[in-house]
Amino acid sequence: MRNYNEKDIRFYDLKNNIDGDFIADTTGDFAITDVYESARQDMTNRVRTQKGDWRSHKNLGADLELLEGEPNTKETGIKGESQIYEALTYDNRFDISDLEIRAVPVSIEEIQFFVVLDTDKNGPIILNESLNI
Repeated sequence: MRNYNEKDIRFYDLKNNIDGDFIADTTGDFAITDVYESARQDMTNRVRTQKGDWRSHKNLGADLELLEGEPNTKETGIKGESQIYEALTYDNRFDISDLEIRAVPVSIEEIQFFVVLDTDKNGPIILNESLNI
């Protein structure tokens, strides 16, 4: 959990139990994410979901599960990179010129996708998504 000062962002009191990670201030109040954290969360969600998972955005998602069962080849890595680019640039959320994606085979059964979003404010956002194929 990352802590923020009240002057940095707005806060809401937590009234219910929340499953999963969230951002809070030092008193435990729930925080609205800033632009940087919002981008990281959006990138993670888009990479980890499949098309059709979002009711209002049926074409949003990287569909990495479709690569399961494929051979761990350069072509499979390039397919995954392309699918991630498509998911992140869908609806113009991120500009393709700010993204760099690399597929790295780490074993015969696993590819890691490194996703870097160049941001001006807080430095790059780096995601590492692993896929067992």
